[in-house]
Amino acid sequence: MTNRVVHVDIAKGISIILVALFHSKIYPFAPDCMNAMGLFRMPLFFFLSGVFFNASMGANVFLWKKSDALLKPYFATLLVVFVFAVLHREEHLIRQLIGIFYGNGVTIPPRWVPMWFLTHLFLIYAFTYFIFRITNVQSKNVFFKYILILILMVIGTQWIDVFWNLEITLFGTEIIMPGLPFGIDIVLVSASFFISGAFLREKVIHFIPNVYLLICSVLMFLLVTMFTDAHMDLNRRVYSNPFFTTAGSMAGIYAVICIAYYLSKTKKIRNIFLTFGQASLFVLIFHVFIGSNVYGYLMGLETESREMLFAVFAFIISISVPLLIKYFVLKNRIVSFFYCPVKIKNTTRM
Repeated sequence: MTNRVVHVDIAKGISIILVALFHSKIYPFAPDCMNAMGLFRMPLFFFLSGVFFNASMGANVFLWKKSDALLKPYFATLLVVFVFAVLHREEHLIRQLIGIFYGNGVTIPPRWVPMWFLTHLFLIYAFTYFIFRITNVQSKNVFFKYILILILMVIGTQWIDVFWNLEITLFGTEIIMPGLPFGIDIVLVSASFFISGAFLREKVIHFIPNVYLLICSVLMFLLVTMFTDAHMDLNRRVYSNPFFTTAGSMAGIYAVICIAYYLSKTKKIRNIFLTFGQASLFVLIFHVFIGSNVYGYLMGLETESREMLFAVFAFIISISVPLLIKYFVLKNRIVSFFYCPVKIKNTTRM
């Protein structure tokens, strides 16, 4: 099997574009639609990441590879951002530095918030790795596998906001906790989608759409979004109405994978989404910073009200420039070291 599966890369491309769209200035013009897509936007990325999960290597090698791929670009980017904050003599520098290492969406500098996904995805990989190695769940029957997912989801959704805005006293000082570091408090929920992807690996890789199931999935998603209060925002520890939220998420995931499959059959269109899917790391890291700056600049130049036009233009720039950044990063050996995984041999066994 090759390392790339076309329709999976296309699905990743769709997912990262939807993430950027949600964070764009277009959001105020269609908040209901954006929030509805939130049911599957991040779960889709977790699910697709789980498809290629491999627990066969040793723990040291596995954790090194995932930290190299996820934590390295995270810290490389945000520590540079912190250096600029120091040079500009911004306030609360110690708090900013602690926030970076805390690794939650609300502790990261505002224009880099989506990078919480990198720290949390690393945590999901580590959590799932040890679950698989301890329980050997991948060799169990289907019933056991999905009982595990159900248990994780039920416990995770019930405890999702326990540490959100929790007031504690530390050394005589009252502190409001923004969740746990790296999103430990939401890992049971996010890992449920990730592990689902791992269990359905072969079905996703060799995916063939079922038209009737696609229609049912679309109808399910529409019914959930229109007639229930289902809503998901893992960064804000929101998972309302767990049953319908999960149903809407899985329906949305299936529909997007079907769309990705059909797009893979059309060469011109598929190449667009393939490009974004294969550059998803760079789009994730830079889209908010680029989009907000472009939009702010345009609004400063124009006195007439053209917010929608500027928002669309800023969004297009925000997902296009990261493609150029990826190109130049790959051309520079020093910079690419911080953004591209280093190949190492799997010599350590557990």
